Amino acid sequence: MKTIWLILISVVLGALGQVILKLGSNKLGAVSLSLPTLATSIIRLLKTPEIVIGLILFGTSFLLWIKVLSRSELSYAYPMVSIGYILVVILSYFLLDESFSWNKLMGIVIIVAGVWFINK
Repeated sequence: MKTIWLILISVVLGALGQVILKLGSNKLGAVSLSLPTLATSIIRLLKTPEIVIGLILFGTSFLLWIKVLSRSELSYAYPMVSIGYILVVILSYFLLDESFSWNKLMGIVIIVAGVWFINK
């Protein structure tokens, strides 16, 4: 598989994992990670399907990213991670009912231009 596809799949899985973790955290409400409640909180997290799915997606993204790093220059691959910001904005709009504004649109345009210039 070409490195660019590995990069894109890793970034998509990472962004999707982030949004699904947010869905899980919305479902959980407040989470205390203080030492006395740490074990209980971890069990509560692991009983939430969205948290587990988000972690699996992040884990898969991580493994693919290691493969990417073994195949390409970091200065080429890492700017592509910013595409994840774009995906998170889009997914958040559709899955989390978050707002979409002109500022976010301009940010997306700047990110795309920056990635394009860096990898040109």
